[in-house]
Amino acid sequence: MDLSNEEYHAHPATSKSSLDLISRSPLHYWSRYLDPKRIASEPTAAMLLGTAVHTHVLELDAWDSRYVAAPAAIDRRTKAGKEQWETFRKEAGGRDIISRDDHELVHAMGLAVSKHRAAAWLLHGLPGKPETTHMWFDKETGIQCKCRPDWLSDDGKTIVDLKTTEDASPKEFQRSIAKWGYHRQASWYLDGVEQSTGTRPEQFIFVCVEKKAPYAVAVYVADPLMIEAGAKETGAALRKLAECKASDKWPSYSDEVELISLPPWMLPKADGDGCALPSIEMY
Repeated sequence: MDLSNEEYHAHPATSKSSLDLISRSPLHYWSRYLDPKRIASEPTAAMLLGTAVHTHVLELDAWDSRYVAAPAAIDRRTKAGKEQWETFRKEAGGRDIISRDDHELVHAMGLAVSKHRAAAWLLHGLPGKPETTHMWFDKETGIQCKCRPDWLSDDGKTIVDLKTTEDASPKEFQRSIAKWGYHRQASWYLDGVEQSTGTRPEQFIFVCVEKKAPYAVAVYVADPLMIEAGAKETGAALRKLAECKASDKWPSYSDEVELISLPPWMLPKADGDGCALPSIEMY
């Protein structure tokens, strides 16, 4: 299916991002996608930077037609500056205007990717296409689903996902995987391409580039345990979404008072003594 990025995001099929919200709570999903009074959210600075980097790395031929750097010398606080800016905006012709700093940052990150042997081969040496759209219906729930891989090889065997990150080291990127649900994304995209094309890709690869000098790059392949964990979570999220749609009930968190503790990694090791946790009574 050939859709523009805008058409893809406007399509009501369920994406990995919407599953992240239903996993947080059904109310968050309803508020973002179903509330008749909802206000469309504006992309964050990190999202805008990520989109620019994707264009520069994956679709460099389209860079000049989509982006233009803002002039450095215009003072928009003055009347003359406002007029100059308006003239510049019209001359931009609908292109996205990014700051000079971001323009230089994107180019530096793109150059770093192109100099990394594995990353450059995956994104420039491996025959493939960027931003292909895939639609399918989940067999268990009947929910229509969608995904849009950053890069899919022409033989259908490899999905490459470009990530901008603060820290691309193995330890810290593992934290990013857990925080942002990248394991769910890997599973979702592998399943989606298989359902829409009939061929299951053999690997899902992350190309990670840091957002600060020296713009270090790392390349990681999602292992089977990550894919399995992601599949379990996306399956549970789809079932939850189907239940909420059927009942038209969109709860948030628990209605009860619940006990909470430190995350497991902060808990002291057991010394054999143990201690009883206090009970909480409703009144």
